[in-house]
Amino acid sequence: MPPTLLSPRKSPRQERSRRTVERILDAAARIFHEQGYAAATTNDIADEADVSIGSLYQYFPNKDAILVALTRQHIESATAGLTDLLGQLRTEDGHEPVLRSVVDFLVEQHDLDDLHVLVMHCAPRTREISLELDRAKHQLVDLASALLSTTIEDDQHRALIARMVVATIDAAVHEVIIRQPRGASRRAAIDLTISTAMSIIDVAGAGRTRPAAVPVR
Repeated sequence: MPPTLLSPRKSPRQERSRRTVERILDAAARIFHEQGYAAATTNDIADEADVSIGSLYQYFPNKDAILVALTRQHIESATAGLTDLLGQLRTEDGHEPVLRSVVDFLVEQHDLDDLHVLVMHCAPRTREISLELDRAKHQLVDLASALLSTTIEDDQHRALIARMVVATIDAAVHEVIIRQPRGASRRAAIDLTISTAMSIIDVAGAGRTRPAAVPVR
C-alpha cells in the first residue's frame, strides 16, 4: 500500500479539529477491540465517534491510516512510560531487579492496553513507525548498557551484550510470556526470561572485560 494511504490527510490545527481526531481515534480503539480489525469499517468508526463519514475522511483516508495513528499514539505513550521508569530505577540495586522491572513494564503494556497486540503486531509498518519502534528499543539498550558499565569496561563489547539482553527480553515478552495464561505459567516464563538475561550478563562479566584480540598469522 502506498505510504500516502497510511498517513493522515491533514493535521488538525484548531482545538475543535483536534477533539474530532481524538474522538475518531478513541472510537476506532473501541471498534477494533470489539469487532476485530478485519471486521471493522470506517462507517462503524464514524458512527461510534458520532461524526459524519465525510468528516472522518477529512483526516484519514481509510482504517489502515487510523490504525497507524493509533500505533504511533501507543508508541509515544509507552515510550513516555518507559522513560519515567528508567528515571526511577536504581542500577546500584543490581542487575536482576532492574531487568525484572523492565520486563514487568513491557508485559503490563499488553495487559493494560487492549490495543497493544493489535497495533504492535498488525498495524501497517511505515518508516516513521519503524523509527519509533527502533527508538524505543534503543532506550532499552541504553539502560542495559548503563547497567553493565560496572562489569564490562569495553564499550563495544558492552554494547553487544546490551543488545543481546534486549533482544532476549523483547523476543521472550512478545513470543512467549504474553502467550502464557496469567498466573503460575506466566510467572515461570518471566522468571526464565530474567534468568536467561542474567546468564548472558554473568557469562560476559565472568570473562574478559574486553573482547579477545584476533591472532595475527
